[in-house]
Amino acid sequence: MDRITEVQTKHSRVRHYLEQEELDGVCLTSVANFSWITAGGDSHVENSSKIGIASILVTEKEKFILTNNIEANRLLREQLTCIEPEFEFVVSKWFDPAEEESLFHKLVSGKKIACESYRNGHSLLKNNFQSLRYQLTESEVDRYRWLGKHCALAVEEVARKIVPGMTEHEIEAEMSKALTNENILPTVLLVAGDDRNFSYRHPVPTENKFTQFAKMVCCARKWGLVAALTRSVYVGKIPDELLEKHEKACYVDSVLISQTVPGTRINKIFEQGMKAYEQVGFPGEWENHHQGGGIGYDSREFVATPFTQDVVVDSQAFAWNPSIHGNKSEDTMVVHADGQEIITMTNDWPIIDVKPDAKTYQRPAILQI
Repeated sequence: MDRITEVQTKHSRVRHYLEQEELDGVCLTSVANFSWITAGGDSHVENSSKIGIASILVTEKEKFILTNNIEANRLLREQLTCIEPEFEFVVSKWFDPAEEESLFHKLVSGKKIACESYRNGHSLLKNNFQSLRYQLTESEVDRYRWLGKHCALAVEEVARKIVPGMTEHEIEAEMSKALTNENILPTVLLVAGDDRNFSYRHPVPTENKFTQFAKMVCCARKWGLVAALTRSVYVGKIPDELLEKHEKACYVDSVLISQTVPGTRINKIFEQGMKAYEQVGFPGEWENHHQGGGIGYDSREFVATPFTQDVVVDSQAFAWNPSIHGNKSEDTMVVHADGQEIITMTNDWPIIDVKPDAKTYQRPAILQI
């Protein structure tokens, strides 16, 4: 699928949404939705902001990009290559916010518009809009495969090079460098050294020095898509208790993966995950950390819970991340009708074969260095 066809496919989904919600248009402002509807364009300038420097107004027949004169030429030349005819630019002066507001109101006068960010006189876009992103196109899956592989290569390369005495910040910096060298933007980098693995499920890096056991967590974005994975390393002989808990976390992960098939409700998958925790002797452990869920144009499109009613669709991406007291198993996968494709494995990392059913699943082991 070429880029223009992908954009047109996304527009068709939006048209169906407009009809369903009885709207004349939607105004999209997030970096995620800009990337989604432009088939991989990027509207970010500030890394920490989820709101981009351009809005896209989508109606039944048209797609307008609203931005200022600082950004317009760069977006046109660098982010919309081959798809320029699909969008009409509406450009305002950077120093005149009233002009942008006036141009917007001229476009939407008399129309019922839902906006992703607040605009006076218009309703906010419902959360159900993001479900339009769940079923990936063939070209999105191709981009995702590249991203998943290169995220894993970057993290695993750093994991093999870390040495005792490095601080968590230094390990974080090495991961960031390896990713940005591939033009991949890190969105979440977590590092835990030694005891911090057992104290915190979200170990934001500190000056704590790693001596034996390190866990490295990565979420990173390119073309709007986000891939997630976790890898752990140990210096010397891995303690039996640590190995056992890691294998049990991998078992729970394999159960969640095996149950993630098109047509299955998320809460039913979650139930099987809770049963898996019981089977490995850790009932209730799932309450100490979220278990992951849908991924795609956000680090989690949704976090699965016992109450999540969403149904898995073909070509949807997931990243489960079950954990047991310092151990976590996490990769990104795309679900197909004939099985699950793990896109963040490199075939160059020690693995554990897990067999929760008739099929064997490979999960990342702890690397001994």
